[in-house]
Amino acid sequence: MPDQKTVKIPAQGAELESWLGLADISDLVPQGWSLAGGSMMRLLACERGYEGSRATRDIDVVLNIRARRRLIGEFVHALKSTGFVIDGYNVSGQNHRWVRGLAQIDVLVPSGQSEKTLSYDFSGLGKVLMTRGAQFGIDRTSSVAVECAGRTFLVNRPDALGALYEKCSALLNNGDTHKQRHFHDILVLVCLLSTSERRDLIGLSGKQRSRLAWGLRRALAEPGIGRPHEREMAQNIVSFLNESLKN
Repeated sequence: MPDQKTVKIPAQGAELESWLGLADISDLVPQGWSLAGGSMMRLLACERGYEGSRATRDIDVVLNIRARRRLIGEFVHALKSTGFVIDGYNVSGQNHRWVRGLAQIDVLVPSGQSEKTLSYDFSGLGKVLMTRGAQFGIDRTSSVAVECAGRTFLVNRPDALGALYEKCSALLNNGDTHKQRHFHDILVLVCLLSTSERRDLIGLSGKQRSRLAWGLRRALAEPGIGRPHEREMAQNIVSFLNESLKN
């Protein structure tokens, strides 16, 4: 069930077109996927009333193919049915980027897939493009009603803890040379954590807590990243995680 609150996204231009493209796809494939990347940050910041959410022209979507592998075919069919076309193979043979005019949707899958899945050429998609930490985010995903340009539709997104883990994990993605945005997002996300999400930290595995602490330390080590209250909150979370890892 979606959360009761309707979240308004003040989008325009290419960002607006991408959200409306996602709305069309959500009508056809309402479940089995979750937001990631900048669009995930945009929605969570708007949802939780955090100032300074950054606009992003593209939408990143992660497919939960561990639960249903045929979801890839269903999602590709939805993309084609709503007028999206492939933007071209990247150097690794992946068709992860789809466009419709100014709209852009990138299709990803969680890391940890089998060699068979990684080598398989999926119809319309080619080889899948993985992103680390995404399964954790998927496992903490729920639906929220989004309003954009007068249209209301359902969007699946991880909670702030799921998003924080995804962002810390994204620092490990090969080929990602633009990590500054991750550092900024990590410091924002610690301020978005709800009381229940902070309580959930202690129930995570040691490996998961270690990754969060590592990602937060990386972000804090970057000069000029984050506002004072964001850095203070991040340091408090790091101290808590470090203490929990001693036990």
